Amino acid sequence: MKKIILLTAIALPLIFGSCFNRTDKTEEPATEEQTGNGSNPYVSDLEADNASGSIDENLSGNVITLTSSEFIEKVCDINNPKGFGYKGKTPCLVDFYAGWCRPCMQLKPIVHELAKEYKGNLIVYSVDVDRAPDVCEAFGIESIPTLIFFSRTKQPAKLVGYMEKEELQTAINDYIQE
Repeated sequence: MKKIILLTAIALPLIFGSCFNRTDKTEEPATEEQTGNGSNPYVSDLEADNASGSIDENLSGNVITLTSSEFIEKVCDINNPKGFGYKGKTPCLVDFYAGWCRPCMQLKPIVHELAKEYKGNLIVYSVDVDRAPDVCEAFGIESIPTLIFFSRTKQPAKLVGYMEKEELQTAINDYIQE
């Protein structure tokens, strides 16, 4: 009886905590040595490339679902040997999710509310992990939901697992503050 209680106590947090990505490949994101930019590895030479403002930013307050190619176009090039330089001007939050993941579906309405609340100050994207395994591999997404913040001036920040709205608001405020 004690074994059953112990196994249940261990299994329940794993079952209800976070869903696990179904890909077998795991690779860590680029390190500072791999990025080639000594002072801030997350702000690459892309700033000069994007000075003309060629990236079309949607500041509507809606959550925008991205494919792998759209992620590379709007957020960052996952194959850039110089690092993951954010292409946009406005900070963004990328929600990595799957339709089969219960915590992801619980977080979805919160993310949509916050996208509207931070309209104009934060762009919110979502990426289906089953449809963008290359992006997930590049950022070492092993559990979902995973949220990653991107900015031109700060390193990406990763949050893993379900969060209440207030916790996520605090994280957003801390990240987008200059």
